[in-house]
Amino acid sequence: MASINISGTDWFFQHQPGTRYPGTLVFIHGSGGSHHLWEAQMDLGFDCIALDLPGHGQSGGQPAASISDYAAAVSEFLAQMQLSRPVYLAGHSMGAAITLTCALRQPDLLDGIILIGAGPRMKVMPSFLDALRSGNSDPGFFKLAFSPDAPAQMVDDMVQTISLVPAEVLYADFSACNDFDISQELEGIRLPALLIVGVDDKLTPQKLAQYISDHLTRARLEVISGAGHFVMIEKPIEVNRLITDFCTQPR
Repeated sequence: MASINISGTDWFFQHQPGTRYPGTLVFIHGSGGSHHLWEAQMDLGFDCIALDLPGHGQSGGQPAASISDYAAAVSEFLAQMQLSRPVYLAGHSMGAAITLTCALRQPDLLDGIILIGAGPRMKVMPSFLDALRSGNSDPGFFKLAFSPDAPAQMVDDMVQTISLVPAEVLYADFSACNDFDISQELEGIRLPALLIVGVDDKLTPQKLAQYISDHLTRARLEVISGAGHFVMIEKPIEVNRLITDFCTQPR
């Protein structure tokens, strides 16, 4: 693990140097996650970086209060790192919301975006937020994030991982998601975009990815069978092929 200090906070990230392709892929996890969610994507042949957002994984600081605040911090990270171009920002779920916001606000830092399990809005069930506010997290909720075809051990491992995340971190992240709405600003994003969604995604269903695709100027939507919200874990071979194809296309 490597680290960099951003505005007084130590950010940790996993870095896999590129071996086959020019450019950099930066991966942003979703609510309550860490860089570990991208382990299957770290050997794509690009310079690959998987972040721990503030207050997550090994990074210091506290979770941000909004997607906008997360995006500002990620943009600062991208600027300070002076990454090898082209730079592609890939986000899952909350990370996709952050990616969209970065693409809207500081497109000069990026050459393309990859959105996995994305939505133009990310409303959260009030009862789930209320439980998190009270300090009660139910890791079993995350079973809904997987396809019925997912191996039981894969699902159990994720539930176990989430059970270790403090409820206040989950509450901060899901509250930020609940307040997020970029639906009226999508047409301002001009970067090439790849959207990936699982057929069985119940948290950010296909219609949300379709809405984003319809309102971006340069979007490609790919739907993967037998996968839910954690499509990059459930179907890594398919996801990795799509990412590699997207990032190696001449522009």
